[in-house]
Parts: sequence; structure tokens; C-alpha cells
Amino acid sequence: MNVRDLLLALLQNAIKGKALNVDAVTESLSSKKLATLFKVAKKHDVAHLVAYALEQSGVSLEGEMWQAFLSEKEQAKLRYEMIQADTDEICACFDNEGIDYIPLKGAVVRAYYPQPWMRTSCDIDILVREADLENAVNALTSKCSYSTDFKKTYHDISLYSPFGMHLELHHNIKETIDKYDELLTQVWAFSKKADENRHMYLQSKEFMLFHLSAHMAYHFVNGGCGLRSVLDMWLLSKKLTVDNVKLLALLKRAELDRFYSAVMELGEYWFDDKSTPSNAVLKMEKYILLGGAYGTGKQGAAAKQIKNGGKFKYFWTRVFMPYESLAILYPIIKRHKIMTPFCQIARWFSVIFKGKRIKKEIKEVTAVSKEQVDSTRALLNELGL
Repeated sequence: MNVRDLLLALLQNAIKGKALNVDAVTESLSSKKLATLFKVAKKHDVAHLVAYALEQSGVSLEGEMWQAFLSEKEQAKLRYEMIQADTDEICACFDNEGIDYIPLKGAVVRAYYPQPWMRTSCDIDILVREADLENAVNALTSKCSYSTDFKKTYHDISLYSPFGMHLELHHNIKETIDKYDELLTQVWAFSKKADENRHMYLQSKEFMLFHLSAHMAYHFVNGGCGLRSVLDMWLLSKKLTVDNVKLLALLKRAELDRFYSAVMELGEYWFDDKSTPSNAVLKMEKYILLGGAYGTGKQGAAAKQIKNGGKFKYFWTRVFMPYESLAILYPIIKRHKIMTPFCQIARWFSVIFKGKRIKKEIKEVTAVSKEQVDSTRALLNELGL
């Protein structure tokens, strides 16, 4: 078995309990292949699931790499306990303060995994109404000892629990893509109270799938979204009973129907052992597996060139950032457009002090071949992105 087939077999075992051929797996896992499997699984943030499957199936392994797998599993369990404790505290705080809120992404998706710790998250995502944002921040800092720099970004403010857990407190869930954002701004209209005695709202199942699709597509067009995103969507498709007419209407309004269909097809290919999918989905598989959870620099660089119309135009927009993008960094120019040149200069100084990151970005964009840009463009076109 090659590493790709091993990884998918182990994930099928962890998530749906599909039996493993223990002898075949043990025979395939040389120390070198185990190291490669760990590297790939960790890159996609599923090493803890691989460890669980190997351990539960009784595959006999030892050595440094096996200990690394077991460490990932224990860390995932510990991190879940910490995240859940902090999430419960945040929700209780907002309930007490009368602040409406919507749990997002991992906070909701993990409930559909066989065990909640199996769906890892690097932070907590919660949405509040923009009018309640200041009150929400003040409540968490004064009553729950959260810390923050009070810096409001395009869609959130970062806060940190006393134990260092990161909360992204959203005031919107927009993705800076107009055809998605037109619907994403209506999230409250598509959400209902989970309990009349609380202030927690939950998105409708159809809107939640649309939101996750839009978030996944945003990352995909910017370099990659990772295997776990496909696993989330596949698992939700198995667990949720949705109105497919309503879901398709949402997806079509944002031109995400082809992308969603391809994600579902890929999920069935990976986790249901369905027959070979379309050529576009096979290209999508390669793009996702190579990219890891957050994409690669080269894939991101190719996407940036496509978005901006070539290397020269890309570099031009990096020097003279378009007004719409600059307004995300400096919201003041939405109210005082005359400040735009000063904010552009302020951004240049900021870039100068982040020279290493900029040099790396320039190197990646310069290194991307025309063939890679063309193949990425063709894939995005096939997926309707």
C-alpha cells in the first residue's frame, strides 16, 4: 500500500469503523513509510486519527515515529478538553450578558464526528452581532479574564483565554468574495435560537453547509484547503438531513454548486470507495493532497497570479494595494477616503518591517512556472471558481 492508500484506509477505520487488513498495514509500514505517513497526516491535521486507527486495530508498532503519532492523539484530546471548557465559559458569559451568538466551524462540526476530540481546531470561532461586539469583548475581558489588543480586523477580534486559547470573535463571516458575501451577510436570517432560555443561535443545516463550502472555496482559491475540509463535508453529508432544494439554491446563488458537487464526489471516492471520479475531481485530489491543511506557497502564488492577471499586475497590487483591500486593513478610509494615500504609506512601512515574509512571497511568486499557473487556472475554471 502506498502512503495515500494507507492514509485513507486508516481514516476510514477511525471515522466509520471500516476493518483494516492489519497484516497488510503492518507489512507496508516500514520505518521510512511511517515517517512519511506522519508527515502527510500532520500536514493535513489528521495524525491523531491515524494514531487512533492504528492503535484500535492492534497494529504493532514501536519507535520514535510511533511515539510521535501517540503524542498527536493525546494532544488532540487535551486540546479538545481545553477548547470545550473555554467554549462553555464563553457561551455562559454571553447567555448571562444577553448577547446573541452563533458557534461556527469546528465548534459545530465536531459534534458529528464519532468522538468530538477527533475534530481538532486551532482556535474557537464564535459570531456575535456587530452592534454587540464591544459589549462582548468587554464582557470577556472583565468577567472571564480574556486578553486582547482590541484590534478589529475585517471580520473578527482576537482574544486569548487565561490559558492561552485563541478566540476569533467574529462580527461577520464574510470571505472577501462578493458572490459569497452577499449571502454570508444574511447569516442571522438563516439562524434560529437553539434554546429559548439561552442566547445561542444555530445556522440552518443548509446554510451551515453553504457557509462551510464558501469558507473551503475561499481557501481553495488561495492555495489549498486540506483533506480535513473534505472529511468534514463528507461526514456532514452522511449525518445531516437537509432540504437539497434549499441547499442547491444557496450554492447556485454564490456559484458554488459545481465546487460543492466536486467536493462530495471526492469525499465519496476517498471514504466510500466509490468508482473513479471525473478527471476534474482527480485533479482536485492532487491539488488538495499536495497543499496540506493551508495550501503551499507555490499553489498560493499561482492563485494570486491568476487573481491579479499575471506577475507584473500582482506585484503592482502588492505595492499599490487596491482601495477595497486597503479598506480591510484600514477601515477608517471607508469613512474618510481622503486618508487613503496616508494609509497606503503606513502599509509600506508595515511591509518594510515584515521584510522576511515579503521576500519569501516574492520568491514564491517568481518561482511559479507558467505551466503551474495554467493548470491551476484550468482546475479553478472546471470547478466553477
